[in-house]
Amino acid sequence: MIGENYGNNRNGNKKRWWLLAIVAIVLASVLILLLRSCGGCSEMNEAEIQKRDSAIVAEIQRHSRLYTAEVTSRKTITYSSQNKLSVSILGKERSMRIPFGKTTATIPVNVTYKAYINLDKVSRDNIIIDNKNKMIHITLPDPVIVETAVTIDHENEKMDKEWFGKKLTYEEYQTLVRDAKEQAWQELSEVEQREITETAKVSAGELLIPYLVSLGFENILIEYRPSFSVKDVMMEKR
Repeated sequence: MIGENYGNNRNGNKKRWWLLAIVAIVLASVLILLLRSCGGCSEMNEAEIQKRDSAIVAEIQRHSRLYTAEVTSRKTITYSSQNKLSVSILGKERSMRIPFGKTTATIPVNVTYKAYINLDKVSRDNIIIDNKNKMIHITLPDPVIVETAVTIDHENEKMDKEWFGKKLTYEEYQTLVRDAKEQAWQELSEVEQREITETAKVSAGELLIPYLVSLGFENILIEYRPSFSVKDVMMEKR
């Protein structure tokens, strides 16, 4: 009797061990399938990635020109002329100054500039995406500084003409204003150019980052090409 009980217990223990082993194998298989399934859910297939990337490019290009803070350069141009009289003496032309024929002008000109980035030029080649690390790196097109306004400070403008002095013609006046614009641009400091181009980059980030975060990116880098400097900035004139 004792031998029979021992044999029955031994057989029962074997069955329980086999049952536990089968349950463990089934649970492990289910766990593996679940992990694979979750991994498939978190990863995007090739078609989904291409669709997302195209949407990113379209969203960036949609904003086209992105303008930034402005900077104003002031240039005061001066003009002086002496009215002269041409006379012919012994067959030779000579010019003689006319007394009280001097004309002087002081024209303060304010030129306003803005920097913009043409986001319409951004393509997929300008974007690097690391899906594993949820990282995106966007290289922006070179910024452009554009002249947005030219105003003349008429309150501080001075025009002095002696009795026989000549008035400035419209063409002469406009030439002086153009000269002031040219000088204002040449005197726009490198620091000022860098400030507005950097502000343009910050504005691009403020515009794009919320959208990129909504797509699940956690590491976002938006910058100009590594070799860019303010010397490369293009200028658009009115």
